[in-house]
Amino acid sequence: MIVFVVSAHVRRILGPTSAMLQAWSAGCDSGAGSCRAGMEMDVGRLKANALSQAIHFFSRQPRDWKVTACRASVDKLLYQMVFPYLSVYIALLGATGTQLGVVNSTGMAAGAVLGLVSAAAANRLGTKRVYVVGVALVGLSYLVTGLANSWVVALMGTMIWWCGSTAAGHSCGIVCGSSLLNKDRATAMGCCESLAQGVMGLIGPVIGAILVTRFGGISTQGIRPLFLIASVLSLGSLLLISTQLSQTEYVASEKAGLRAGIRPLLLLGERPDLWRFVAVSCLANLPTGMVLPFTQVFAREVKMADQYVLGAMVTAFAVVGLLLGVPLGRLADRFGRKRILYALAPVFWASNLLLVWSARPVLLILAGVLQGTVSMTLVVTQAMAFELVPSSRVSDWLAVLRFFRMLVGAALAFMSGLIWDHFGPEYVFLLAVAIDAAVRIPLLAGLPETLDADA
Repeated sequence: MIVFVVSAHVRRILGPTSAMLQAWSAGCDSGAGSCRAGMEMDVGRLKANALSQAIHFFSRQPRDWKVTACRASVDKLLYQMVFPYLSVYIALLGATGTQLGVVNSTGMAAGAVLGLVSAAAANRLGTKRVYVVGVALVGLSYLVTGLANSWVVALMGTMIWWCGSTAAGHSCGIVCGSSLLNKDRATAMGCCESLAQGVMGLIGPVIGAILVTRFGGISTQGIRPLFLIASVLSLGSLLLISTQLSQTEYVASEKAGLRAGIRPLLLLGERPDLWRFVAVSCLANLPTGMVLPFTQVFAREVKMADQYVLGAMVTAFAVVGLLLGVPLGRLADRFGRKRILYALAPVFWASNLLLVWSARPVLLILAGVLQGTVSMTLVVTQAMAFELVPSSRVSDWLAVLRFFRMLVGAALAFMSGLIWDHFGPEYVFLLAVAIDAAVRIPLLAGLPETLDADA
């Protein structure tokens, strides 16, 4: 389905090009040399026009979006460097499947609570200050995890990471949601996912695999240095946000207090129609708590993948965002968010089934390729979220979504750990497919298309 939609979009864009080709064909009787020269000249014009449009698109985007996109790129590089080995590292420190679920569920629950605090803090202290604190916490989490000598200490590092990632992600979302125009939003977010985060996400696993090999292979001693290096390099993100992000306040300042802390939840009382989208957003985020934390350890312990295969799986995940981020974002801006989400769902299901049934390393890597569409599902879903509320309520709305996504993700992560230990690892991925197909897609069908919303 994705191929048909992309093909249709390409045909509409290249309609004039087809006419040009027919003219060339008709005029080729006068000489092959002149025909070839004409084709090269017109292709050159098309390339120049495409480049001009791309430059114009980026030049009209706000500076703060460019700064936060650069920060997201650095963050993605560091996270993708350690992610292929995170669950394996915690398991090597002594965690069982259930305890691995506890690590992720506890971290996500802490992030859920902090999401509300972040919204209140952004309203009171300003977006930039909350952003800086979040980025600093992410760097601290890598340090704590790298120094861990037991899975309990690694749990603390994971909790700090979720808290920092929540605060930084909330501020990043405010900047993105408030500064971008509706007509450019999905495309700009797709650019961030592909050109920025996609490139860094591609490089990160390669660096990680090289470093793990250099420090002794898949063991606590071989993996530990990754976190320590990430902690040092995260200072770059902290410096970038501290010095380059403007002091623009995207949310109204107000006094802190109990009501400020629960204010985001009051939005659902004012807008009961938003509850369905909350459910869709929570289930779109299902891979974060239920699939991704267990994919690498499943590949290692069940499929016996080595560090190169683990790195290749995450690299393949990033390649999809790199190649499809902009095209799918553009298609979502042109044809609607829901159509793209419908098209991406079966690809996610196939990635889980292939992971379970694969018997060769190349199939594990292919599962990583298909799993890469998860990032675009999250981007398009987030684009829908921005268009459901006015810009003055974006901060509260993002806090509400993050709160419920993290709570649901925490429950799914804990449940996945229990399923892993008591029923079998493969049932974690099969259940994820069943929930997405039987619950999220029907809920999505009941939502209106938001592309032309005025919010």
